[in-house]
Amino acid sequence: MGVPVRLSTDTPISPLSNTLRLSKAIGSIGEIGSLSSQTSPPYVWESSPMKRGTYQILSLCASTTVICIWSAVHRNIPPKRLTGLRSYAMQVAWVFVAFFLPEFMFVYALRQFIDARRLVKKFSRSRTPPKTPRKKGWFAFPREDEGNLGDSELTGNLEAQDSHEQGTSSRNEILRPQSQPFTLVHAFYSLMGGYAFDVTAFDVIRPLENIDDDEADVDVNTALLRNGYYIDQKQTRTRAIISPNGVRFLMEHEPDLTADFSPSSITARSKSNGLSKAFLALQVTWFCVSCVSRLASHLPLTLLEVITAAHGLCTLATYAAWWHKPLNVEEPTFLMGERAREAFAFLRMASSGTGLISSLIEAPWTAPLLDGNSESHSELALALRAAARYGLSEAELKSLQNSDLTKDIETESDSVDTVINLSVKFVSVVMDFDDGGNNLFTVFIVIMPAVYGSVHLLGWNIQFPTLVERSLWRVVTVAICSSGVLLSIIGLCCNALSNVKLRARRLNNLCTSISDFLFVWLFIIPFLYLFSTSYLLVESIRQLFYLPPEAFVIASLSSYFPHFS
Repeated sequence: MGVPVRLSTDTPISPLSNTLRLSKAIGSIGEIGSLSSQTSPPYVWESSPMKRGTYQILSLCASTTVICIWSAVHRNIPPKRLTGLRSYAMQVAWVFVAFFLPEFMFVYALRQFIDARRLVKKFSRSRTPPKTPRKKGWFAFPREDEGNLGDSELTGNLEAQDSHEQGTSSRNEILRPQSQPFTLVHAFYSLMGGYAFDVTAFDVIRPLENIDDDEADVDVNTALLRNGYYIDQKQTRTRAIISPNGVRFLMEHEPDLTADFSPSSITARSKSNGLSKAFLALQVTWFCVSCVSRLASHLPLTLLEVITAAHGLCTLATYAAWWHKPLNVEEPTFLMGERAREAFAFLRMASSGTGLISSLIEAPWTAPLLDGNSESHSELALALRAAARYGLSEAELKSLQNSDLTKDIETESDSVDTVINLSVKFVSVVMDFDDGGNNLFTVFIVIMPAVYGSVHLLGWNIQFPTLVERSLWRVVTVAICSSGVLLSIIGLCCNALSNVKLRARRLNNLCTSISDFLFVWLFIIPFLYLFSTSYLLVESIRQLFYLPPEAFVIASLSSYFPHFS
């Protein structure tokens, strides 16, 4: 760097004057250098490039979809113990289902939320003082460990019943107080299989016709043989998952076994908390805001962004429904203790069939034949103690048979359900609604495909590689929106034809042919629906390489919304 010195060629310059001018120029350069060293550099704010690349669009959409769906899926506790890669394989299978059917995943989550609310309301009505056996009931008799049974016990006189009540109340004194309310966390935990009996070396009941010849000489109580059942012992470690029906029953008659768990102890088993869910919900919200920002700035969306936005909206709705559900709990909470053994014995016997129901109904005269210290008869004795404590009528007891109150499953798992089996089970669970909420879920099944498909209408006028692909996108989008309505119309037509066949037998053959034709479409439409969603995904990736220049411009509003990128 130097200061230019102009030397005139017309006027002669002496060497002395030339030296003076050169020294002044060097001095001025020194002053500029010293001034620049004493002054701080100016404050500079440089904005990022107003362009985004193809890889940035692809990675943002893919990461938002995978991370959010992976975290949004709150699967139930596996009925069998899963370790290592098996647990991840089960999670991947659920993510696969949620990726292609996000709207039905929301319906599934909404179904669990409504069931959980029902459990909370039912428990709030059942939080009353524990029942005592009725004075004049058919099933009130003293427990075996309260003393020897005599004639007064067989006739059910009031003095023996009073002694039983005193014995029962003495047992209740050692129980923990019901200090915790039954919240949505408890309800979700019950529905996902969170409560179970840990059964080790427990008596197993089998029908008499299943006894082998070498087992015929076993010493069995004659009262049990009369009802066609006998008891043996099976030395295996099993878990008995308590079904929602069993949880409801225990809430009414043994609320202390299921309700006295703090919500913090349940959420501690979850692999996510409210803060992490809030961050993920914020990420999905930011992506949706960025799409709205591009539309407000008159910038085109890519088809991949449209699909991701549709998944994001379903994910937010699923998050809201499963907000209180623990995430990916691997092992249930086991109910243990003497009262738990009695409750398990009663639930399994009451829901195993009419033969065991008869055993419980005839218990007042079979009770003297039972020895409380006999291991071979322990389960029936435990069931009788629980039944006496519950004070159920014969009609109430018969209503419990074949109700699947518990389910015995081996703790070890040899394999994981395949994606196909999991998808079939998922669809069957979604379609198996209670009678009370059948109309509500029918409405959601009809409108959710329409809501999910309507988001894809944002790609109606987007630039496509070819006109054929644009037409296919429009046809597939309309088909997805109308699939729910079409299924409901077919279902209504099948029901109407069934009524016509009952009233007009002359049209029986015609109605049968039409019903069979419509019934076939009930299976074809779901496969077409899955094919349509797959096409939308493939087309969105292909269109990513034929974007107009405006698609790479970054909208200004989305840059100021807090997010992770």
